Order: sequence, then structure tokens, then C-alpha cells
Amino acid sequence: MQSILRSEQLRRRLRRQHRAVSDVLATILLVAIAVVLVAVLYILIAGVIHGSSTTSVPLGAEFYAGPAGKFVGTSKTSSYCEANHYCYSVPIDSASTGLTIASLNFKVVTSTGAVWDVSKNYAMVAIVNEKGTVIASTEVAKSSPFVVTSWETYGTGDSATTPVDTTDTIWIQFGETTSSPFGEGNTLDVLGAGRYSGSVPVTLT
Repeated sequence: MQSILRSEQLRRRLRRQHRAVSDVLATILLVAIAVVLVAVLYILIAGVIHGSSTTSVPLGAEFYAGPAGKFVGTSKTSSYCEANHYCYSVPIDSASTGLTIASLNFKVVTSTGAVWDVSKNYAMVAIVNEKGTVIASTEVAKSSPFVVTSWETYGTGDSATTPVDTTDTIWIQFGETTSSPFGEGNTLDVLGAGRYSGSVPVTLT
């Protein structure tokens, strides 16, 4: 009888010890899960708060333009390709949401990679909407490197924060000529600015 009582007590003691171990493991697991969840939430929230301003986005993943088309200006295009001036029309085929006029800089380079110098009259870059209205434009003076990093004039209601759209066209004006094309064989480099990096080349042929 006494041995039966002892074995029963032993079974109860083992059961209590087993339950105690299970409670400790459950607590450790709950704490570990809570720590992991907090860490994941922190990473997600930090990405939303800081990602948009600090992360560099390759321009080529958000923007595409071309091919370029030759054009001799007429009186109808005088605001962005003056009459008898030789120009290139570059359609914007792809532009992601968030890409603005201030996101784009421009540089014309020769086949050797050197920046092209404006050699006759003045050059100009303009972004024109589907209605033929200039959204933004900048002139480059004669004997200056053909580089545009800011905009001199904006259309009515437009500014540096105006979105770039696939209905817009980039116009490059090289100077007055109807017999000897200017800029032919060069490349227009559309450069990312602000949070955008890299460039998108457009061959001028």
C-alpha cells in the first residue's frame, strides 16, 4: 500500500515538473515572437518614412524617351523650335508617377563623349505638352557647353514640381540652319536629378 502511495506521489511530482517546463518554453516563445514582430514593424515603418528621400532610384527604371526625330522649325513651332532652326523632337514614352520636371537634367555629348559646345546662335531644351504648349524651357548661350541643370521659364501654372507625362515631348534646338544639320551624331543624355540617378541616352541621328 505504501509503495502504491509513493508511486502516485512520484507521478504527480513528474506531472507538475513537466507542466512547469512547458510554461517556461511558452513564455520564451511568446517573447521571441514579440521581439521579431517589433523588429519587422520598425524596418517597415523606417522604410516608409525615410525611403522616399534617401533611396536613389535609377532613372532608366522610371523613364524612357526616343527615338529622336529631325525637325526644321516653322512659325507654328517658334516657341520651342524657331523658324529655320534645326531641332530634334524626342517623345517621352515612359515616365513613372513622381517624376517631375526638376527630376531631369540634360547634356549633349559628342561621339567621343565630350560635352558639345553650342557653336551657332543659341541652343535650347524645352518640354512641350500634347497641346504644343511649353511646360519648361532653358536657353544655352553660344560658345557654352550644352548642359541644362535648371529651367529659366515655365508655362502658365507649371513649375519644377509639374509631373512629366508620356504625352510630353522633349525638344532640342541646335541653331539656325536649313542646309547643314547641327547636333547630328551626338547623344542627348537625360540625367536623373534629386532622388533619381544615372542617365538615359538618346541618339540624335
